[in-house]
Amino acid sequence: MNGASMTALALHSHTLTIDGLAVRILRDRESDTATVFVHGGAPGLTPYSSGAHIWGPALGRFAEDGAVLALDLPGFGGSDASDAPYSIDAMADHVDAVVRATGVRRCHLVAHDTGGLAALLLACRQPGYIEAVSVVSSVAAAPTGDGVENTALAYPPQPLGSRESQRWALERLSYSHHHVQDVLDDCVQAAQQAPQQAAAARMADPATRQAWNSSVARAKVRLFEQCRGPGVPVPVQVAWGTHDPTGTVDQGLWLYRILAQRQPVTHFHLINRAGALPFREEPGAFHSIISAFSDAVR
Repeated sequence: MNGASMTALALHSHTLTIDGLAVRILRDRESDTATVFVHGGAPGLTPYSSGAHIWGPALGRFAEDGAVLALDLPGFGGSDASDAPYSIDAMADHVDAVVRATGVRRCHLVAHDTGGLAALLLACRQPGYIEAVSVVSSVAAAPTGDGVENTALAYPPQPLGSRESQRWALERLSYSHHHVQDVLDDCVQAAQQAPQQAAAARMADPATRQAWNSSVARAKVRLFEQCRGPGVPVPVQVAWGTHDPTGTVDQGLWLYRILAQRQPVTHFHLINRAGALPFREEPGAFHSIISAFSDAVR
């Protein structure tokens, strides 16, 4: 059974309308508490098409513990993008709006990649309903060190969004390729959706790409300023793959250290034999460390 099938057993796709825009979510049940999964990436810039589907069979495991909600960020999968430039702040605003629209009053955010940076900043704004954040393989939130550019996803096959390009990216991101076939069809389908094609077309503009990159840099500065001052106001977990090609274990450790300066309930966990998608490569280990952290917080 592939990852998409396992996910479908527990969660169902719904389309909401928020501020006149379609928003797609995966949800197993209505509840005022939930584990909320936030993917990362930028449409038309990230070589693979992320979205709620990227979490795969891990969602089914969490659904056995309690309510689960996974969302498509603006311009991904079935979620429309607004005319405003895509940014970390837009990601955080989207998550905030979805959580409120679905009636969730208390949540644990589990966020991947750039979604991790957005989730941390949202938790600083909304500690009232966010009880904890698990940041997964988020180089965007971590210190960049000497600034040497990571080339793990440089020069992908063209065009972006094609099956060949996405297979290449998913394999490059992984310690083992065994999970790639299970998610590849979902990624290709997501790339073919009208919202993502429209968002990718806008990202082809150099000015739009620069605005995105600038938003990441500004958001990281704000996060570190917060950590030097009052700190992130909710417990935080950093989860990292031992063989993540996009960032070193040291980067993950330094992110943990920065967060732990002012937030005493901060955990760091390495997931062995995993790259930048540990929830796909090692779903059992991923579920164990995230759920144990969530139980401890509650």
